[in-house]
Amino acid sequence: MKQWGIPFVVLLLLLLSACNEQQSTEEIYDRAIEETEKLQTVKIQRNQTLRAQQESFRTQLEGFVQYNPLEAFGTMRMTLLNLSEPLEMEVYLNNNKWEIRPKQFGASWQTREREEFEDVIFENPTVYMNLFEPYKEEFLKKEIEIAYMEGTEPEDVNQSENEEEEPRIPAYEISFRGSDEQYRPLVKQHLEQMGLLKHSDLNVDEVMDTVEIERIDMTIFVDKETFQVHRMQTRFRYLVNILGEFRVIDESLLLRFAEHNEAIEFEELIN
Repeated sequence: MKQWGIPFVVLLLLLLSACNEQQSTEEIYDRAIEETEKLQTVKIQRNQTLRAQQESFRTQLEGFVQYNPLEAFGTMRMTLLNLSEPLEMEVYLNNNKWEIRPKQFGASWQTREREEFEDVIFENPTVYMNLFEPYKEEFLKKEIEIAYMEGTEPEDVNQSENEEEEPRIPAYEISFRGSDEQYRPLVKQHLEQMGLLKHSDLNVDEVMDTVEIERIDMTIFVDKETFQVHRMQTRFRYLVNILGEFRVIDESLLLRFAEHNEAIEFEELIN
């Protein structure tokens, strides 16, 4: 029995390892989307920087979302090129109501038309992930450890003085990079999200023919045990002609999910 003990253990470990290796990158990504669609509550943080020719703005969002029924609260900070001071406001949202108020002492809530609310991340947490799903056969995968990091910009997301002090999570890092004409559908969806294709005089096909892609990057970090998404980064940089004007569009996005399915006390947040 002793002679067979060690080989049997080795064989068992090899079999278990082979089972783990059978989980393809595509399956992990699909599972991550599935788990995100099942979210009941989550804390969201989003940093977004957009540069288009001489125009530039940066937005930072931190908030809490409950799905089904929808209820959300967040703080937004917007920095525009022509403003010396950033704009800060709080947002409250449910299926029937959209309210905002300046982030300052004594400010009151102002009601807006619910139908005009367009920030889809509150209503569809997989919106950015779905963009890249058609290209998942091209994804790369590696196994790493991550920490949820506060206050980090997209350009240096992997560098933080406090990262080593935080609990680290075994994760899959799934990445994608494209720069060919075949990825123009991604650019089209990106332009649509930014509202740059709404002009009545635009011929969308002609606009898309002018697109020259420099880079499209995506990286997502998925918990190995739960398949919950903890972080997603994207970068779009391309040249496009809109209404006779060539524009260099350069957008960086960093999205974080935390406190998955934990209870949220909205009354305490909005008062």
